[in-house]
Parts: sequence; C-alpha cells; structure tokens
Amino acid sequence: MFRVIKQNLLKNQDLRAYLKYAFGEIILVMLGILLAIQINNWREEHKNVQREKLILKDLNKDFSQNLEKFKSVKKFQYRTFNSGAVVFRNIQKIHIPVNRDSVYKYLPGMFGGYTYYPSNGVVESLISTGDIKYIRNDSLKKLLVSWKDVLKDYSDRVAIEIRFWSNNVEPYVIKNGDFLQISSDKNKQLAEDPVFINMLVRQQHYNRNVINTIEEKDGIEHYMKEIVRLSKFNN
Repeated sequence: MFRVIKQNLLKNQDLRAYLKYAFGEIILVMLGILLAIQINNWREEHKNVQREKLILKDLNKDFSQNLEKFKSVKKFQYRTFNSGAVVFRNIQKIHIPVNRDSVYKYLPGMFGGYTYYPSNGVVESLISTGDIKYIRNDSLKKLLVSWKDVLKDYSDRVAIEIRFWSNNVEPYVIKNGDFLQISSDKNKQLAEDPVFINMLVRQQHYNRNVINTIEEKDGIEHYMKEIVRLSKFNN
C-alpha cells in the first residue's frame, strides 16, 4: 500500500507531498526500531531481575545456615575467653581457698580454639563467574567481595590460638603437669608457676583477639548478618 502511494505521488510530481510522506515513513521505521529495542531491553531486564532473585535466594539460604552454625562456635569461644577471665580474677589471690578453687575449676576451659568452616560455594561461584554483576545492591556486593578476607582474619586468629596451645602450653603441661588427673598436685603447682602463668597471659590475649573478630563492627558475625539482611528479595 505504501509503495502505491509513493508511486502515485511521484507520478503526479508532487515532490513536497512525497518528501513529507518519506519523512513520515522514516519516523515510523525509527519508532519501530526504538520500540523493538525497548521491548528487548525490558526482556533483558526482566531476565536479569529473575536471575538476581535466584542468586539472592541462594545467598540468603547459605548465609542463614552459616550464621546458625556459627552460634555454637561463638558460644564455645566465649566460654573459653570467660574461663580465662575468671582465672585472672582469682589467680592473684590463689592463696585463698575459694579463689584457688575457681582457678583450678576454670583453668582447663581457657584452651579452646574453635575452627569454623562456613559454606562458601555460592559467593565463590558468583565472583569466579562474574554473576555478581546481577546484584544491584552495591553494599551487598562489597560485603561479598570482602567476605573471604573477613573469614580469613577470623580463621587466622583461631589458628594462632590453637598453635600456641599445641606448640607451647601442651608440651609444658605434658612435662610438668598431669592430663590424667586434673586436680593433681602437679597441676595445682602449675597454677603458681610463673612460666605457666605467662603462657596463660598470652593465651588469654589470643582468646581476646578471636573475640574481637566476632564483636567488631566489621567482624565475621556482623558480615554474615548483613549479608542475610541485604539478600532478602523484596521486589
């Protein structure tokens, strides 16, 4: 139909009308192209949103489980640190029976070092494949990118605590104490041994470092809670 109209306009030598028609035809073609591009962009955006929704669902599930598993690790780690706090509140008055009993009771609990192995499959896959680009929340992306370093910081501090026990405290107790009978005279003497007390001071320092990675604003627990919070898909 459009071809017939053009031919008639040319046949009648109506150049002005032909140019108007040609211009209008170009506008229609451009509008059609723009509309097609818009529809294609909308489809791509819809696909990306659906992709993000699946990613956030997996992230939320993964880190909700990680946070739940961390509860027991945190509980034991605090128990270790608090045992040390009781020991050092009483060790200066160890000559008093009630204080001495507290030292003997809580001293073994000072040594823990609880490793933590969260599930990292989702976040590692997002980073390695580049699918993290589908996440629109920049704050969440920053948390995910730096999560590996936060976990390493916690794990490194726990490893220091464990190594100090294995390389220093344990050999000293084997040589000078008694693992079989906790309330033995040898162990009671250890509680007044200056060398052993110095070891306890260092052990409690390492315990405190681990607690700091839990309590700090940018610590491991805060990171997991924020990832869980930000990965809730509300749109």
